[in-house]
Amino acid sequence: MPHEIRTLKQFLREANADELERRLSELRQEHFQLRVQAVTAALENPKRIWMVRKQIARVLTEQHRRRREGAEQ
Repeated sequence: MPHEIRTLKQFLREANADELERRLSELRQEHFQLRVQAVTAALENPKRIWMVRKQIARVLTEQHRRRREGAEQ
């Protein structure tokens, strides 16, 4: 898990706006699929929903930070 977070943090710092948007879309789609699996009782790892939500929040935070930096300049 810590390696995955470190990798995501590096990706967030190095990715351009299009890559961030693509990653956000992928994460939202994965979150939807996990929620469907949870309802149908096919979800193997319930904690994965929490992890994906946190990753979505990290991507959104980075996008917001970049917009704020762009507005300040």
